[in-house]
Amino acid sequence: MGWEQVITVVATVVLAVLVAVLYNNRRFDDVHRRIDDLRADMNARFAQVDARLSELREDLREIRGMLQEALRTSTP
Repeated sequence: MGWEQVITVVATVVLAVLVAVLYNNRRFDDVHRRIDDLRADMNARFAQVDARLSELREDLREIRGMLQEALRTSTP
């Protein structure tokens, strides 16, 4: 086996490794992008839940105020 064949084999292996690394980096970027999309979706859903809970708290405060007022007026 001559040096030309050794260089050809080594160059082929190095090229294959570089192509594999670039391909995997692209796939990692896709995974990161998908995770970012899921994170944004979860944040939007949590914001909706927080808004609903705020509305419920306001309703509970209103009901508590009405009950306190009813108790004040009903006691002699």
